[in-house]
Amino acid sequence: MPETVAVTVSPPLGLRDPKRPVRGRDALLGRVEAGLSASGARFVQVLCGLGGSGKTTVALELVSRRLARAERVWWVDARQETTLEAGLRAVARQAGASEDELRSGDTVDLLWSCLARYEQPWLLVVDNADDPAVLDGPGKLSEGTGWIRLPAAGCGSVLVTTRDSTRQTWGGACVLHPVHPLTGEDVTDAARILCDHAGEAAGSWEDARNLAQRLGGLPLALRLAGTYLADANAVPTPYREPDTPVDFRSYQAALDRGIEHVDRDNVIAQTWAMSLKLLEKRGLPLARPLLQLIATFADAPLPYTLLLTPGTLADAGELAQLDGPGVWNLLTALAGLGLVDLQPTTGSNALPALRVHPLVRDASLDHAALSAAVQAVHSAAFAEETGIPEEPEYWEHWTLLQPHALDLFHRVASSEPPDPTIVNEAASAAYFAARHLHVKGLYGQARSEYEAILAHRRVIFGDTHPDTLTTRHELAGVLRDLGEVERARSEYEAVLAHRRVIFGDTHRDTLTTRHELAGVLRDLGEVERARSEYEAILAHERDVLGDTHRDILTTRHELAGVLCDLGEVERARGEFEAILAHRRVIFGDTHPDTLTTRHNLAGVLRDLGEVERARSEFEAVLAHRRVIFGDTHPDTLTTRHELARVLCDLGEVERARGEYEAVLAHERDVLGDTHPGTLITWHNLAGVLRDLGEVERARGEYEAILAHERDVLGDTHPRTLTTQSSLANLRQPRAAD
Repeated sequence: MPETVAVTVSPPLGLRDPKRPVRGRDALLGRVEAGLSASGARFVQVLCGLGGSGKTTVALELVSRRLARAERVWWVDARQETTLEAGLRAVARQAGASEDELRSGDTVDLLWSCLARYEQPWLLVVDNADDPAVLDGPGKLSEGTGWIRLPAAGCGSVLVTTRDSTRQTWGGACVLHPVHPLTGEDVTDAARILCDHAGEAAGSWEDARNLAQRLGGLPLALRLAGTYLADANAVPTPYREPDTPVDFRSYQAALDRGIEHVDRDNVIAQTWAMSLKLLEKRGLPLARPLLQLIATFADAPLPYTLLLTPGTLADAGELAQLDGPGVWNLLTALAGLGLVDLQPTTGSNALPALRVHPLVRDASLDHAALSAAVQAVHSAAFAEETGIPEEPEYWEHWTLLQPHALDLFHRVASSEPPDPTIVNEAASAAYFAARHLHVKGLYGQARSEYEAILAHRRVIFGDTHPDTLTTRHELAGVLRDLGEVERARSEYEAVLAHRRVIFGDTHRDTLTTRHELAGVLRDLGEVERARSEYEAILAHERDVLGDTHRDILTTRHELAGVLCDLGEVERARGEFEAILAHRRVIFGDTHPDTLTTRHNLAGVLRDLGEVERARSEFEAVLAHRRVIFGDTHPDTLTTRHELARVLCDLGEVERARGEYEAVLAHERDVLGDTHPGTLITWHNLAGVLRDLGEVERARGEYEAILAHERDVLGDTHPRTLTTQSSLANLRQPRAAD
């Protein structure tokens, strides 16, 4: 190596500002310090992480502490092979090697021999070793024969900073210490870094926290943003460029318009461009387009085993050439340099997912990759392994896919000019995502998505296309669940008219709409008509499907509910018991369809006076629904409501009151004050208040309920008439409906 290469091995202490403390790194500093100071053989301590995460800052803090103890510190820059070797030769010289020894050709062995004999405590820092291959020298780093080796026992310590966190690269002599951005619980420290650099004029603490989160807690970005704002505020207003951000809020707004608006020197983008160049040097040129594709998806966990497979990448340009091992090799390479975070799975059925730092996303976003992302989501949505949104075994898949499907649909639908083919593919995936929202009880969100998809499909296909009708059918379902029963009826009737013309009376799609319309008729009190519809549907389905088909069981189930409404409770019980037996065999005990039947059978048992058994059933169903849906899903709340009715029957009125109040609070939050389900709970709570002697409060509740029911259901609906009767007979004690 030429002796003329000029280097310094003194630590760059000018990069450390004693007035600005290192924030959010106390635990990390403690772990690394313990490793550097361990008795006996000391492993090489490696600080690894995304470019800009603050590895050098942590290293300088450790160096400062060592210098305060009068220890010898050498700092070698490893960005280039020439400067690395020249720096380590300088370390060997300062550790006692002669010029003749340095010319002998065994410089690496000589360096570590001199360090082993060095009498003063020492620390060797190798900074920016982003390409660990340069540390091999004449040997191999992972085998302990490279430029960096395990120090002899008790003689000194070695600290390396790198972007590469691949364990096999570093070998058994190294301990890796990930340096993560300051997110989650550490966002307060991230905000403090912003304030340290920006000063008091840059805005409120809350705005600082918001910007720190938007910057993903990346120390480099926090420092640049704070310095930018401090510099901007130092310029008198007349001399500033128009629209210059001067506070946290305006800086975040500029960043949201595009990273180029705040990274005018391209510092942040270049930070990750260096990592991609390193991967290209390693023979991985497709790492860049893969990262650009990843950045195109939504800012949410990305289920890469669903979205980044050879099948989903088949139309992704140059990425289409990748096989499974090739995709995995690129993902692990990107993760090794911190450009993506491959998150660990949390259970036996959990799907692996990855996250991208928000600024890596901003810097890598390529709108040309949008169509490839849409095609990947579309392919994943229709893949057999993804499953349908209504089946619990696939809910995790759709929870992860849903934000990407919806985000991509809205982006391509609003593009100018929209590509009809791409928008249609995005709409198809978004339709499945909306169904997932619906089944999870997120009715308001599902409605908004269905309406957006419907608007697109009407423009592209027209009002009578099967896809348009399918979307209207699903929208009607969510309107019904939201309590807009009359509007749901109108939608179903319109869809049914079209489906009868297109498919005929006995087509499965036609029967499906008739079935849902019958449910609406029941909701509206037209029970006899609903019964006739269900019986007609059941006759058609039996001709085609057989007695135990899923659709037939659903129709039989709804017809059993109508029988209850008509007072044929014993017959309803027999139907529910038969359906439950089939559903247990087909779906298992905890499937939502099975639980729905158990729930309704429990209601029949209550009506028949088997109250204790009804209580046991409701409690069992509630336990399962809480696990499957969560505490605030409408189905869970319905079971809690029915359990409260049973508690009333058993004389546990105070406990029933507590249940009704809790359910009512959730229903108001989830469904709104005028939803039929909310009104029923409210009505029954008023009955409990009456039974507890709080007559005036009960009167006020009944009057409020009646006003809503007249407005929503009409004067002649059975529920409206029940509330009128309850109000008229307020002082006559009776059980709540």
